[in-house]
Amino acid sequence: MHPLKLAQLRFFCAVVEEGSVAAAARRLNCVASNVTTRLRELEQSLGEELFQRERGRLLLSPTGRIFYREALPVVASAARLARLFDDAGQPRGLLRIGALDVALDGFLTRHLPGFIAAHPGIEFSLLRRPSYVLERMLADGEIDLALTDGPIAHPLLDGRAAFAEDLCIVTAAAIGDLSAVDWSSAQVFLFDTDCFYRDLFTRWLNTHELRPAGIQTIESYDLIAACVRAGLGVSCVPATMIPARNAREGLAIHRPDDLGPSEVHFVWRSEAPERSLLLLVDWLTSRPD
Repeated sequence: MHPLKLAQLRFFCAVVEEGSVAAAARRLNCVASNVTTRLRELEQSLGEELFQRERGRLLLSPTGRIFYREALPVVASAARLARLFDDAGQPRGLLRIGALDVALDGFLTRHLPGFIAAHPGIEFSLLRRPSYVLERMLADGEIDLALTDGPIAHPLLDGRAAFAEDLCIVTAAAIGDLSAVDWSSAQVFLFDTDCFYRDLFTRWLNTHELRPAGIQTIESYDLIAACVRAGLGVSCVPATMIPARNAREGLAIHRPDDLGPSEVHFVWRSEAPERSLLLLVDWLTSRPD
């Protein structure tokens, strides 16, 4: 069986819907012999008679009825595809974006709904991932845009500053000052080892020659807050992820001058970025935070 051609399906559906070859030819703006040829080619490709031919009339055969039922949505879908980018002023596309917690739960929450309302033709697939995973996914082409710690020095990547995120040290409420922390017995509760903020806080500890009793890896801000509230130790979290005021009971928030802030950047592959991607970056960087 030879591969079917979309033009054959269009001609076939036109004959069925118009009732004759002549009427289909007028609709398709071609000569009747062209329509007849396409129908014959289609029947030969299928090895089936789609019409019963009686005294110059074409009557749809039982085989033709079921073929029409299956061909019609294919032709309709092709017509929609042909019109998909007709509106040159309205960009379309599906952007795959990976972002840090602080970008998803703070920055994008405030600004992305306005972009979606202004550009309904652009769709999104958003993933929550840590910093170093985002860089790998971007370089491998798994995502189009990352909101991650930066700037990133990579020959295949380009970027732009998005916003700055303050880092805070969280302790139990009874600790009014970081000098009161007994680091020799305190546990530190942080996200996984591929978290950029974990690296920043670890360097801060080393700079101040602080040696906690241990570092616990916990992938939940709520659970981290519960452990700190219970007096088990301290944590370092982005300001955006600090619990809401009514959930801060039992916690103290400290903001050392030498800990932050940390810049979050838009990062994308530098070779021929999509128009919709640059439109999104321009929109988000122009929003007052």
